[in-house]
Amino acid sequence: MKEYFKFRDPFDKSPHKFEIGNPIKFDRKKGDNFFFKKFFSLEPVEYAKYYKFHLDWFVLYNDNTEKEFFTHVLDKIDDQIAHYHKKSITALDTIKSLDALRKFKDVVGHFDKWHIKKSLETVVSEKDIEILKLKKEILLLKKQIKLLSRYEPDQKIRLMDGNLTQLIDLIKQIQELETPDGKKLARSQSQSPWYKMIGRYFQHGESEISLETLRNYFPANKTGKLIKGSDVSESNKLFKIIPINSNL
Repeated sequence: MKEYFKFRDPFDKSPHKFEIGNPIKFDRKKGDNFFFKKFFSLEPVEYAKYYKFHLDWFVLYNDNTEKEFFTHVLDKIDDQIAHYHKKSITALDTIKSLDALRKFKDVVGHFDKWHIKKSLETVVSEKDIEILKLKKEILLLKKQIKLLSRYEPDQKIRLMDGNLTQLIDLIKQIQELETPDGKKLARSQSQSPWYKMIGRYFQHGESEISLETLRNYFPANKTGKLIKGSDVSESNKLFKIIPINSNL
């Protein structure tokens, strides 16, 4: 006969609180009875831990059959509820026992990954709610995409072949420009917006511009030495941005 619950070792003077069985002698075939005897001695806050304690033990020794354990416990709870319904429903001990069993059934129900005890209508209703939530999320996402698309160009600006470094040089100059009051014209906490702007809105000839290539021209540390071949040579610095009131 398969054992679903962890029994205490005979003569063990300090068993785990959730282990079942008597201190000296007990019939292991009566595991269900011992399980509920222990259950009725627990507080409601312990129900989940009690179930999980025996679940972990059963799974460890029964090839990970969590679903079988869940089904067994839930069936036995239903048997216990049916048993107490046959008694005097007005008796105080019966009322307390039924209340405890219903609370335990609710706790165990939270471990139901397979919808075993849920009616088809309940499952469908829950799925309908999930679908509705997903539809709302999709609708919101579509609105966000539509808003973002307003800022996307219909086509990219085409740089003539060989003119990429000239544009890079101009962007670098913009980073250093100051207004008449001595403040920066434009500022960014990192270099990525500058080179990503080029990659998004420009193409080099008929080709897309690699972000990896652009990144090399805009290192995080602007005072550091650039990778060889990733600096704008003096011969490609064809333009210079000069303030209108400059004496240059």
